[in-house]
Amino acid sequence: MRQNGRQIRSEPPTYASIQEDSEEHSDASEADDRPPGRFIATRSHDEVPTRALSRDDTFSRSASAQSLPVSAKLREMAEMSLYDRTLHMLATDPVYQKEVALGKRIGFYRLGKEVGAGNFSKVKMGIHVLTKEKVAVKIMDKAKMDQKAQKLLTREIQSMEKMNHPNCVETLTRVHLVLEYAGGGELYAYVHERGKLTEAEAKPLFAQIVSAVSHMHSRQLVHRDIKAENVMFSGPNTVKLVDFGFSCLVPGNQTLETFCGSPPYAAPELFRDKSYNGELVDIWALGVLLYFMLVGVTPFRGETVSELKVVIIQGAYTIPDYVSLLATHLLQSMLTLDPAKRSLIHDVKKNYWMRDCKFTRSYLSIHANVDNDPESETNDINARVWRIMNSYGIREEMLNEDTQEKGPRDAIVGTYRILHYQVQAEGRGKQREDETTSFYAESSSRTKKTTKATIFSADERRLRQRSKTCTII
Repeated sequence: MRQNGRQIRSEPPTYASIQEDSEEHSDASEADDRPPGRFIATRSHDEVPTRALSRDDTFSRSASAQSLPVSAKLREMAEMSLYDRTLHMLATDPVYQKEVALGKRIGFYRLGKEVGAGNFSKVKMGIHVLTKEKVAVKIMDKAKMDQKAQKLLTREIQSMEKMNHPNCVETLTRVHLVLEYAGGGELYAYVHERGKLTEAEAKPLFAQIVSAVSHMHSRQLVHRDIKAENVMFSGPNTVKLVDFGFSCLVPGNQTLETFCGSPPYAAPELFRDKSYNGELVDIWALGVLLYFMLVGVTPFRGETVSELKVVIIQGAYTIPDYVSLLATHLLQSMLTLDPAKRSLIHDVKKNYWMRDCKFTRSYLSIHANVDNDPESETNDINARVWRIMNSYGIREEMLNEDTQEKGPRDAIVGTYRILHYQVQAEGRGKQREDETTSFYAESSSRTKKTTKATIFSADERRLRQRSKTCTII
């Protein structure tokens, strides 16, 4: 139809209709004083057009908008490996550079939502663009950190490197520490919401924590901040020990003097003595942690830090009757006031209460100079890792001296470490599930046997208490 001298269509304006509008502009301008008519569509969006569009009705694109042959530059990018293409995009692509400026990308990591924050740092979830591994990126602003905080950061990075954590990306103003992502929440929140754990539930979780501490102590590292808030779930029945901000390297039998950690988990020698043994302080904290898992509260409590200090130095705590005799013995061996008589980590692993536990094996050692690692060169895992690396376009000869000097700060080394972890974790995932299922099945069977034995013994006691007359009848 025509309205105000113009033909109205529901189709988008074509080149022909635009030209027609320009020719009739003078007629339309004369009718400006009249009220505008109501727009009536000739067809709905779902209807098929009633006529075919002629060649003149279509919008004629200019030469610049028409399909052009692929340029040499695009062909070159298409032929690049995934690794080279990512480097090229980071160096030249304005979208990538904008994301870097906005803090949404750093190196080979794409950053997402914030999952935590502290005084000098915040933690964001990230994705490694090559391996697609989900990671946690701890971002620290150098300008906000005093000398003490920077010293702690240096120690944390050294501890991570000692334990083969994947990567560290450093800029002029910030340090990005890339960590394994454990998104299942804290053990503290888990116990706080559900209540105390049964011994069958606590054993496999505590065994994983003991394995982590044993791995640290074998590398002469002490954590010094073990607590339920620093144990995170990374999956069902899988926990990780996190936050190595207070960790440090302790060669030999060297003692430490700095007070570290949370007061409820602090060993008495931290309050009482001028120096202390770092490993034994970790053992005490493990004892407090196990008590919290089995009872639901920490063993030492006070309204103020001063009151708490007195209670800890006195070693005044009680273990409820529902805690088994074996678990009680383990708790007492770890919560011994005299550090010289306190259990070491290998004593904890050998304790009879943990006889059924499957301790997590350490992953194969990964060094920054991966091409000089004889162990990883000769195993099947390293061969699988390099097959994947080659598919990304990363070859072994690319590990030059400059790459090796950078260590975890290099993108290639970081990629290698993530793949090394992925390949090993893939093989251990099913094994851990089978072990957990087997453990719970054995525990359930043992509980049933114990219950049946208890019933039989109760029946026998009742028979003994009966008179001979009742027995005969």
